[in-house]
Amino acid sequence: MRLTVLLLLVIYILARGEATAASILIIESYHKEYAWDESYNRGIKSIVDESNTFSHFYMNTKTIPTEQFPKQASLAWQAYIEQKPDLVVLCDDNAISLLSQKFGQTDVPVVFLGLNSNPRDYGLTKLSNFTGVLERPIFKRSIILADQILPKKSDRKILVVFDDSETSKASIEPISPKLSTINIGKVSVNFRLLNKFVEWQQAVSSAKEGGYDAIFVGLYHTLLDADNRHVSPDEVILWTKENSPLPHFGFWDFSIGAQRNIGGYVLDGYLHGQLAGQLISQILQGKNPDDLTYEFDRKGSYLFSLEGLKRWQLVLPPRVKTQSHWTK
Repeated sequence: MRLTVLLLLVIYILARGEATAASILIIESYHKEYAWDESYNRGIKSIVDESNTFSHFYMNTKTIPTEQFPKQASLAWQAYIEQKPDLVVLCDDNAISLLSQKFGQTDVPVVFLGLNSNPRDYGLTKLSNFTGVLERPIFKRSIILADQILPKKSDRKILVVFDDSETSKASIEPISPKLSTINIGKVSVNFRLLNKFVEWQQAVSSAKEGGYDAIFVGLYHTLLDADNRHVSPDEVILWTKENSPLPHFGFWDFSIGAQRNIGGYVLDGYLHGQLAGQLISQILQGKNPDDLTYEFDRKGSYLFSLEGLKRWQLVLPPRVKTQSHWTK
């Protein structure tokens, strides 16, 4: 299959007369307005030559029941059949898990991004037309940063809360496979995966009584209300900001802001998209996906809300402050 993919790309390039004029279909697990998607799309398009054309299919899996995921995957596949793009981008675990084996039976080059799980979990390592970017939130450095910012204390407890989604489980698995307590220096870290919004509210509200010094908010996009209806992520993070008895930090850039988390050393969707863009560009220039090693986020960004720091009377170390980006 490797030779077939490369031959097709060469034929395509000769027919077009240039390596960069291609049609690219981006199949996204989530929705257009989701900040993560918006960020990585900007990152991709900052790298890939502007002569290429992009189309998008949004699976919207943050807001629909899981039993509807296969239908969305079928619609995404139909979009591929109709458009016949020169390259496909699969974004985040849901799209990758549902569609990778189908695309693995084609000759179209595929670049994935936002993969929290191990590539072997979806059989990606056996697909010669695939390469991509692994999403690995920078947990350890984030926790150490919070320990530096918070009032000095010899021993500290931090609560990490996530929704009970497959993406959340995949994010935590490399750090704490069984959700057991871990220690980073003198900081004790506990994890909670929560399905209901009321459980989230209880966990956050009681954190200080439970002896915690701070909260880290992971993903919060699949929580359900008492009637099993999806709760808006904006509602969840705003409630958390208004009701948390403790300073609360984040791992992703989209969770930081005046009405969100205070800040953190965050995974930057724009930089993540740029890594994918570099892989896409190399393929369009004639490289075979199977010859390109997986990429991952080697660095994050210091991102803080001035209002959040002021509210909790926190002061950044000078070195961190000079490297930080700011959001309203």
